Amino acid sequence: MELKILSPLELKRAYETDLREAFPPSELKPLAAMEALRRRGVYDPLGYFGDTGELLGYALLWKHRDGRYLLVDYLCVPAGKRNGGIGGRLIQAVRDRYPQGTVFLGETEAPTGEADRDGLILRRLDFYRRSGAVTLGYDCALFGVHFKNICWADPLPEEAEILQRHREIYLDQFGRERFDRYIQLPLAPGEAVRPVTDWTEENF
Repeated sequence: MELKILSPLELKRAYETDLREAFPPSELKPLAAMEALRRRGVYDPLGYFGDTGELLGYALLWKHRDGRYLLVDYLCVPAGKRNGGIGGRLIQAVRDRYPQGTVFLGETEAPTGEADRDGLILRRLDFYRRSGAVTLGYDCALFGVHFKNICWADPLPEEAEILQRHREIYLDQFGRERFDRYIQLPLAPGEAVRPVTDWTEENF
Protein backbone atom coordinates (compact mmCIF):
# COMPACT_ATOMS: atom_id res chain seq x y z
CA MET A 1 0.00 0.00 0.00
CA GLU A 2 1.27 3.47 -0.84
CA LEU A 3 0.12 7.08 -0.49
CA LYS A 4 1.03 9.33 -3.40
CA ILE A 5 0.22 12.89 -4.41
CA LEU A 6 -2.38 12.80 -7.17
CA SER A 7 -1.55 14.47 -10.46
CA PRO A 8 -3.97 17.18 -11.66
CA LEU A 9 -5.50 14.66 -14.07
CA GLU A 10 -5.88 12.00 -11.35
CA LEU A 11 -7.50 14.53 -9.03
CA LYS A 12 -9.90 15.61 -11.80
CA ARG A 13 -10.91 11.99 -12.43
CA ALA A 14 -11.38 11.36 -8.70
CA TYR A 15 -13.45 14.52 -8.34
CA GLU A 16 -15.75 13.72 -11.25
CA THR A 17 -16.36 10.14 -10.13
CA ASP A 18 -15.75 8.99 -6.55
CA LEU A 19 -15.89 12.36 -4.76
CA ARG A 20 -19.11 13.38 -6.50
CA GLU A 21 -20.63 10.03 -5.56
CA ALA A 22 -19.55 10.28 -1.93
CA PHE A 23 -20.29 13.94 -1.10
CA PRO A 24 -23.35 16.15 -1.75
CA PRO A 25 -22.86 19.52 -3.50
CA SER A 26 -23.29 21.31 -0.16
CA GLU A 27 -20.11 19.63 1.11
CA LEU A 28 -17.97 19.46 -2.04
CA LYS A 29 -15.89 22.51 -2.88
CA PRO A 30 -15.10 23.22 -6.56
CA LEU A 31 -12.23 21.39 -8.21
CA ALA A 32 -10.80 24.77 -9.21
CA ALA A 33 -10.64 25.73 -5.54
CA MET A 34 -8.69 22.56 -4.71
CA GLU A 35 -6.25 23.30 -7.50
CA ALA A 36 -5.85 26.91 -6.33
CA LEU A 37 -5.04 25.69 -2.82
CA ARG A 38 -2.55 23.22 -4.29
CA ARG A 39 -0.81 26.01 -6.20
CA ARG A 40 -0.53 27.95 -2.94
CA GLY A 41 1.25 24.95 -1.43
CA VAL A 42 -1.40 24.31 1.23
CA TYR A 43 -3.21 21.29 -0.25
CA ASP A 44 -2.06 17.67 -0.47
CA PRO A 45 -4.44 15.52 -2.59
CA LEU A 46 -3.34 11.99 -1.75
CA GLY A 47 -4.28 8.75 -3.46
CA TYR A 48 -4.04 5.44 -1.60
CA PHE A 49 -2.80 2.76 -3.97
CA GLY A 50 -2.76 -1.00 -3.53
CA ASP A 51 0.17 -3.26 -4.32
CA THR A 52 -1.06 -3.73 -7.91
CA GLY A 53 -1.52 0.01 -8.46
CA GLU A 54 -5.28 -0.03 -7.86
CA LEU A 55 -6.62 3.21 -6.38
CA LEU A 56 -8.25 2.26 -3.07
CA GLY A 57 -9.03 5.65 -1.55
CA TYR A 58 -8.30 9.35 -1.20
CA ALA A 59 -7.26 11.73 1.54
CA LEU A 60 -7.33 15.41 0.59
CA LEU A 61 -5.55 17.52 3.19
CA TRP A 62 -5.75 21.29 3.64
CA LYS A 63 -2.70 22.59 5.48
CA HIS A 64 -2.39 25.40 7.99
CA ARG A 65 0.35 27.86 7.17
CA ASP A 66 2.50 26.47 10.01
CA GLY A 67 2.52 23.01 8.38
CA ARG A 68 1.78 21.30 11.70
CA TYR A 69 -2.02 21.40 11.50
CA LEU A 70 -3.77 19.63 8.63
CA LEU A 71 -7.50 19.59 7.97
CA VAL A 72 -8.71 16.30 6.51
CA ASP A 73 -10.79 18.04 3.85
CA TYR A 74 -12.08 14.82 2.25
CA LEU A 75 -11.57 11.18 3.10
CA CYS A 76 -13.08 8.76 0.61
CA VAL A 77 -13.07 5.06 -0.17
CA PRO A 78 -14.80 4.41 -3.52
CA ALA A 79 -18.12 2.59 -3.61
CA GLY A 80 -17.53 -1.13 -3.95
CA LYS A 81 -14.39 -0.99 -1.81
CA ARG A 82 -16.01 0.09 1.46
CA ASN A 83 -16.51 -1.95 4.64
CA GLY A 84 -13.32 -3.94 4.12
CA GLY A 85 -10.99 -2.08 6.47
CA ILE A 86 -9.47 0.20 3.82
CA GLY A 87 -10.64 3.37 5.56
CA GLY A 88 -8.85 2.56 8.79
CA ARG A 89 -5.65 1.65 6.98
CA LEU A 90 -5.89 4.86 4.95
CA ILE A 91 -6.14 7.00 8.09
CA GLN A 92 -3.14 5.25 9.61
CA ALA A 93 -1.14 5.67 6.40
CA VAL A 94 -1.92 9.39 6.39
CA ARG A 95 -0.81 9.75 10.00
CA ASP A 96 2.40 7.82 9.27
CA ARG A 97 3.22 10.06 6.29
CA TYR A 98 3.62 13.24 8.34
CA PRO A 99 6.03 14.06 11.19
CA GLN A 100 5.40 13.13 14.79
CA GLY A 101 3.40 15.91 16.42
CA THR A 102 1.27 16.68 13.36
CA VAL A 103 -2.31 17.51 14.31
CA PHE A 104 -5.05 16.25 12.01
CA LEU A 105 -8.43 17.98 12.15
CA GLY A 106 -11.63 16.50 10.80
CA GLU A 107 -15.19 17.71 10.21
CA THR A 108 -17.95 15.11 10.07
CA GLU A 109 -21.65 15.75 9.64
CA ALA A 110 -23.47 16.23 12.95
CA PRO A 111 -26.52 14.11 13.84
CA THR A 112 -29.72 15.72 12.59
CA GLY A 113 -32.36 14.06 14.74
CA GLU A 114 -33.74 12.32 11.63
CA ALA A 115 -33.56 8.55 12.09
CA ASP A 116 -33.21 7.78 8.37
CA ARG A 117 -30.11 10.00 8.11
CA ASP A 118 -28.53 9.57 11.51
CA GLY A 119 -27.74 5.86 11.22
CA LEU A 120 -24.96 6.52 8.69
CA ILE A 121 -23.82 9.69 10.47
CA LEU A 122 -23.45 7.88 13.81
CA ARG A 123 -21.65 4.92 12.19
CA ARG A 124 -19.20 7.37 10.63
CA LEU A 125 -18.57 9.07 13.98
CA ASP A 126 -18.00 5.67 15.59
CA PHE A 127 -15.56 4.70 12.81
CA TYR A 128 -13.52 7.85 13.42
CA ARG A 129 -13.43 7.19 17.16
CA ARG A 130 -12.24 3.64 16.56
CA SER A 131 -9.50 5.05 14.31
CA GLY A 132 -8.18 7.11 17.22
CA ALA A 133 -10.00 10.40 16.72
CA VAL A 134 -11.09 12.53 19.67
CA THR A 135 -14.38 14.45 19.41
CA LEU A 136 -13.68 18.11 20.16
CA GLY A 137 -15.83 20.28 22.40
CA TYR A 138 -16.94 22.66 19.65
CA ASP A 139 -18.98 22.23 16.48
CA CYS A 140 -18.92 24.28 13.29
CA ALA A 141 -21.17 25.04 10.35
CA LEU A 142 -19.72 25.54 6.88
CA PHE A 143 -21.92 26.99 4.15
CA GLY A 144 -24.97 25.97 6.18
CA VAL A 145 -23.96 22.38 6.99
CA HIS A 146 -23.52 21.45 10.67
CA PHE A 147 -20.40 19.44 11.55
CA LYS A 148 -18.89 17.80 14.61
CA ASN A 149 -15.16 18.41 14.86
CA ILE A 150 -12.66 15.64 15.54
CA CYS A 151 -8.90 15.44 15.94
CA TRP A 152 -6.09 12.91 15.69
CA ALA A 153 -2.98 13.98 17.60
CA ASP A 154 -0.38 12.60 19.98
CA PRO A 155 -0.07 14.52 22.21
CA LEU A 156 -3.38 16.38 21.93
CA PRO A 157 -2.88 20.18 22.10
CA GLU A 158 -5.06 22.46 24.20
CA GLU A 159 -8.45 22.87 22.57
CA ALA A 160 -8.10 26.66 22.44
CA GLU A 161 -5.04 26.24 20.22
CA ILE A 162 -6.80 23.69 18.02
CA LEU A 163 -9.76 26.03 17.53
CA GLN A 164 -7.50 28.97 16.70
CA ARG A 165 -5.57 27.01 14.05
CA HIS A 166 -8.84 25.62 12.66
CA ARG A 167 -10.19 29.16 12.26
CA GLU A 168 -6.96 30.37 10.67
CA ILE A 169 -7.14 27.73 7.91
CA TYR A 170 -10.42 29.27 6.75
CA LEU A 171 -9.52 32.89 7.50
CA ASP A 172 -6.37 32.63 5.38
CA GLN A 173 -8.46 31.52 2.40
CA PHE A 174 -11.65 33.55 2.80
CA GLY A 175 -10.65 36.71 4.63
CA ARG A 176 -12.79 38.15 7.38
CA GLU A 177 -15.82 39.24 5.30
CA ARG A 178 -16.47 35.88 3.61
CA PHE A 179 -15.50 33.96 6.74
CA ASP A 180 -18.20 35.81 8.67
CA ARG A 181 -20.71 35.18 5.86
CA TYR A 182 -20.16 31.45 5.29
CA ILE A 183 -18.25 29.99 8.26
CA GLN A 184 -19.58 29.50 11.79
CA LEU A 185 -16.49 28.35 13.66
CA PRO A 186 -17.15 27.69 16.42
CA LEU A 187 -20.90 27.20 16.26
CA ALA A 188 -22.13 28.49 19.61
CA PRO A 189 -24.51 26.30 21.64
CA GLY A 190 -28.04 27.10 20.48
CA GLU A 191 -26.83 29.18 17.53
CA ALA A 192 -28.93 28.68 14.40
CA VAL A 193 -27.16 27.19 11.40
CA ARG A 194 -27.43 29.48 8.39
CA PRO A 195 -29.21 28.33 5.21
CA VAL A 196 -27.28 25.91 3.02
CA THR A 197 -25.15 27.53 0.30
CA ASP A 198 -23.26 25.25 -2.10
CA TRP A 199 -19.51 25.73 -2.39
CA THR A 200 -18.89 27.52 -5.69
CA GLU A 201 -15.88 29.14 -7.32
CA GLU A 202 -17.55 32.51 -6.82
CA ASN A 203 -18.00 32.21 -3.07
CA PHE A 204 -14.74 30.35 -2.51
